Amino acid sequence: MILRELPHLKLAPASAANAEFRRWFYERWGRENAVILGRSSHAEFAPWTQALSVKRAWGGREEYLLPGRTLAVDDDHFLVLNQGAHYGARIESRRPVTSMGVFFRPGMAAELAAAARQDVQAQLEAGPECGQRPCAFAEHLRPLDASCEAALEHLRDAIETGEDDEQWLEERLQELLRRLLRAEPGWRERGDRLSGLCRSAHAELLARVDRATDFILSCHAQPLALDDIAAAARLSKYHLVRVFRQVHGVTPMAMVARERALTAERLLRDPSLSLEEIAEASGFGSRQSLFRQLRRHCGDGGRALRARG
Repeated sequence: MILRELPHLKLAPASAANAEFRRWFYERWGRENAVILGRSSHAEFAPWTQALSVKRAWGGREEYLLPGRTLAVDDDHFLVLNQGAHYGARIESRRPVTSMGVFFRPGMAAELAAAARQDVQAQLEAGPECGQRPCAFAEHLRPLDASCEAALEHLRDAIETGEDDEQWLEERLQELLRRLLRAEPGWRERGDRLSGLCRSAHAELLARVDRATDFILSCHAQPLALDDIAAAARLSKYHLVRVFRQVHGVTPMAMVARERALTAERLLRDPSLSLEEIAEASGFGSRQSLFRQLRRHCGDGGRALRARG
């Protein structure tokens, strides 16, 4: 299933005009691969239990409303949500945001993971379903690496130019899922950087550091204090600074400043935005703070970066 606009089925009342689309959609939704790609400045999606999915956005932010937390995907970060995750979503932006949700058919991740664990001879002898077990991903914001970004952009570009073959979609989603499965062990092994703790404590502490990271990446454009980030992680701010530095190599507030600078540097490529708008959207607040922080992180002020861009 490929959709080139964002549906609002849960919010829009049923009518004679949309009855046929609703029937078609709900007969297939959650049973097969699907990609929803669309642009909007204002959109809202009611909470729903979904399939394993990948969330990506270009040109702005899209927020995913999970129980107890809100995660925002943007031009720099994407999100994987597991089968059975229950969440809503929204876009509130001055400019249109391109949103893409990739939904994998049930069992696809387990099938691919089982195939990766066996050689060809073992698969011939054991059959297609042997060795399958549930497959889950860490549900935290992830920086875009070259491998996954290339797969997601290829998928977006092909759909935008009219590709609608569902066998092609199966192959593309298999390749994307292989890349995610290959990256997942390294993503989880970041807990090995935590020194002075038994391995059984690494997973829980890493999950709390990831909650702090998610909070920074989703809210860095807002005023943030160290106490706010520590509360999101459910750690004291003293423990948070120590373990956060072990995992990321920087302190929480240094990451806040870095994300604001990266956002401002990207927004400077848009000549229609004023420096005041960029300062507000990136979290720096004023042109003076924008210039000062860009010189610190990028080596140039806003005007120089814009001219170079």
